[in-house]
Amino acid sequence: MNVEVRDQLGTAERAFRAGDVGGAREGFIGAGTLAAGFQLWKTTTRCYRHALELDLFDREVLARLVGLVGRGGHAVEWSEYARAIDRHDWPHFGCRAAQLVIGDAGAFVECPGVGPVLDITMPDSELVEAQPVGRFAGMPIAMAMIILRCALWPLGLPHAVPPRSVGIGFAGRKPVVLDELGEWRAI
Repeated sequence: MNVEVRDQLGTAERAFRAGDVGGAREGFIGAGTLAAGFQLWKTTTRCYRHALELDLFDREVLARLVGLVGRGGHAVEWSEYARAIDRHDWPHFGCRAAQLVIGDAGAFVECPGVGPVLDITMPDSELVEAQPVGRFAGMPIAMAMIILRCALWPLGLPHAVPPRSVGIGFAGRKPVVLDELGEWRAI
């Protein structure tokens, strides 16, 4: 990763930890714009995903991700994401503090302010199945991957080299592999 981009990401993270969500958002967008200037498309996408973690319904950030068509990433999934938030009247929420909750009644991912968003099962040791809870039916896969990354690998934990990963089945779709950096690919 480019040093300037890394510095901008560090500034954004510090702003978030200080409670300055607006400053963090601008920092992540700025880091993404910087990365795009260096044609670091995976890094650009990662920076914009960090901004979406603050508000999963940030249309400006989503438009930037959709605009990366042809530069790697998940163009179809980002377009699907943008259409889904236009079609649904879901409450705005972020997922940086998403938690995996396991109890007698099962497992789910919960996000502050909205409660459970994904039901979780683990049909085998290599695969996590995620299903949107009722009111979030129609959740796009890109949104689910952002939420799951935050729930499975909480911020502040050191990243492994290579990044840890897990198989994810989502809403009956073909499984993907999600890594702790937020990248996903078909199995």
